Amino acid sequence: MSFFEKKYKITGWRGAKYSLTAKQLYERVLEDSKSDYNWIASATELVRVCNEPYFPEMYSQGIKLIILNCFANLELQKEYPSSGEPTDKAAVYSCYHTLLSTDETVIKVKEKYLTAIIEAITRYTESEVRFPIHQGPAYQKICEYWKKAKFDECVSKEEIDFDQLREDLYADFEETIKTAEEDGVFEGDDEAYREHLREFLASIDLKNIDFFM
Repeated sequence: MSFFEKKYKITGWRGAKYSLTAKQLYERVLEDSKSDYNWIASATELVRVCNEPYFPEMYSQGIKLIILNCFANLELQKEYPSSGEPTDKAAVYSCYHTLLSTDETVIKVKEKYLTAIIEAITRYTESEVRFPIHQGPAYQKICEYWKKAKFDECVSKEEIDFDQLREDLYADFEETIKTAEEDGVFEGDDEAYREHLREFLASIDLKNIDFFM
């Protein structure tokens, strides 16, 4: 049996058992990646297999890139729960740190993941979808400036404590918005939005609207 024909044991969802070569596993994960939700196994299990001694580097890197890309997508789709294990975050962080930034594709995927984490802070609180209380270009400008600044701070770091980073980002974003509020940055846009809302409500003929209990 040649090196590349060695089979690896994978435990999938609900205890399903698989025995696949590195190439077969890579091809299966590649096919599964067409959906960010329905994979052969958890990220934790896939990374465990990729880290087995003598698992071919070319397939290990390919699988880890697919995992990182998938979780970048999921960062921005938190309102749609997906299957996973409690240890998956650590597995994904491992992918980020073990993929060497010497390849253009690796660099792009790592930057996509980092960008998604930062973007997600502006879209979600720690527990739910974030509904911004301000409307208009001023709020959007603040968000875009903040995201770029945080990306520039982090992108060159070789090691990132992502759990701590998330905690710091939540606090920093909240403080940024609070400071902007205190400085009156949003007042013009907020008043314009309220005026638009008043005009809209005034244009509605409530007498012609049927209300159902």
